[in-house]
Formats: sequence, C-alpha cells, structure tokens
Amino acid sequence: MIELNRAVAHGYAHGPAAGLALLARARAGGALDGYPLAVAAEADLTARHGDRARAAALFRQAAAALRPGAEHRALLERADELLHAAGPPRTRTPR
Repeated sequence: MIELNRAVAHGYAHGPAAGLALLARARAGGALDGYPLAVAAEADLTARHGDRARAAALFRQAAAALRPGAEHRALLERADELLHAAGPPRTRTPR
C-alpha cells in the first residue's frame, strides 16, 4: 500500500510517467496483484499521461473487481468520461 501511495504522489509531483514507472515497479513485486485500487491508480496516471483508451479499459478492469456500489459506479463513470471527452485529459476535482 505504501508503494501505491508513493507512486500516486510521485505521479502528481513529477508527472504521470514518473508515477507509472514507480507503480510498475511496485506491481512487479506482486504486492499489488488483484488490488483494484492499484489498477484505478494506474488508470488515473495513464489518463493524465494522455492514453484515454487504455485508461478507460483500466478503469473498467478495476470496476469489474469490485462489488456493485458507489466505487464501482464511479470507476465506470470515469471510464465513460474518458471515452467521450474532447480536448486534453483533465484531472478530477473532488465534489
């Protein structure tokens, strides 16, 4: 979990590519296997890096690993937003 948080923070501080690199290293060790929030973090960093199609697929993968509920719906909504958005990718702001 610490590696996941570090990768996300690093991605915001130093850019999504840097965060994705740290996340890939953390996932290579197997500690985050099957953890849907690690997939969601990868999706967010991937979207910020500009690959909307891959990010949407990752958000859907993360949602599929969760039971139906608020988190599940939020991940699917994010995937849909990415597929239907125009212009450069945006980061989400809390509501």
